[in-house]
Amino acid sequence: MNRQFADDLGTDLARGHVLEWAELYALDAISADERRIIDAFLADVDPAVHATFRERVRTCRETVTTTYASTPMDPPADLFERIVARLPGASDAADPTTAGPGPAAPAGRSVAGGTGPDAADELARRRTARASMSSRAARWVAAAAAAVVLAAGGVTIAQTLQQTTLQEQVLQASDVRTARLALAPGGTAALAVSGEENAAVVTLSGVPAPDPGYVYQMWRIPEDGTDPVSVGTMTGEDVAGTKVTELEDIGGFSAIAITVEPDGGSATPTLPIVAQIPLGA
Repeated sequence: MNRQFADDLGTDLARGHVLEWAELYALDAISADERRIIDAFLADVDPAVHATFRERVRTCRETVTTTYASTPMDPPADLFERIVARLPGASDAADPTTAGPGPAAPAGRSVAGGTGPDAADELARRRTARASMSSRAARWVAAAAAAVVLAAGGVTIAQTLQQTTLQEQVLQASDVRTARLALAPGGTAALAVSGEENAAVVTLSGVPAPDPGYVYQMWRIPEDGTDPVSVGTMTGEDVAGTKVTELEDIGGFSAIAITVEPDGGSATPTLPIVAQIPLGA
């Protein structure tokens, strides 16, 4: 949620800002129609984006669950008011020209004392302006409420509203390149790589568990032909569903490789390589 929301969900999705809606989605701070639109959008996006969205939803819900399952910790009493006061249009709420109707005026007379159709038109214009401001600000209020809930769980508002993970930084980079390939054991690997961020994200989906006594091991393959560098091992439980691996400092490496190794992994890759994912263009 580190960008301003557009006037409508469709515009945000067209701009690629679906991740900013994850916390609102997690806290049910959206309408049923908006939820259906987001679900349909996620069904067609890159698996890495989909996985990131689901991870943010999961993290948000786990934070809330953990908060209320353990010792309650309330945020400062005025926290919500302070957030709302900083929202776009908040100062207008205190403007008498946009304030709600006061005591009923005599028929045909405006609050300012005028009469006739001009006064009625002025009231209508003010009410329309108020409704427009409220509709535009409603999403910000919901976002602020989400921030308050997460703050109670120990996640700071600054983290919630501004920070992004390495995966999000790669996916939002101006030079991001994505690719998808089938793996020999089954399933797919989706790659998102950015030279600007000097990082890559590999998302494994639908990969079957290795045989008992074995693990998958991921390797960085150096461009200069020196020995591969282990990234880590993955058990059957690790690859169940979707597995996301973030890789920093990819400069000097040409590809990511995956092999099947004995439990605990190996010092060097065991052939055959079951998948090789190029990092270059």
